[in-house]
Amino acid sequence: MQSTPVQLTQVAPKPTCTQKFNTGSCADLWRNYNQAAQRATLNKLTTDQQQAQIKKLNDQIQSDAIAALQAKSEYATAIVQAKMAAHTGGLQEGAGIGVGVTLLVFALMLGVRRLTRNFTVTKKPRARAASA
Repeated sequence: MQSTPVQLTQVAPKPTCTQKFNTGSCADLWRNYNQAAQRATLNKLTTDQQQAQIKKLNDQIQSDAIAALQAKSEYATAIVQAKMAAHTGGLQEGAGIGVGVTLLVFALMLGVRRLTRNFTVTKKPRARAASA
């Protein structure tokens, strides 16, 4: 961030004459000197206030950026944890379904075997051709 250089009021050297009256060239020199000195002081105060405000705003921006990064990090962590939980839940559900289907297949195989055990296949006698 660039700041524009502040033009300070040039203060003339302090008058060496002694002011005896409120009029005259010596009074004008002192009046001009005092006004320039006050303007320089006012400029310095304004510059100091601006610098303090800029520092305060920079600090606020930095703290806001840190807070945003922390929130983003926490959000990303929550997303990763949710994905892991969903993955784990899916694996457990898939394993349960797999075990259930396997048991069902074995039960069907045993049932078919039991049903087919009582059946016997008998060969029909073949009719012999009249070769005799």
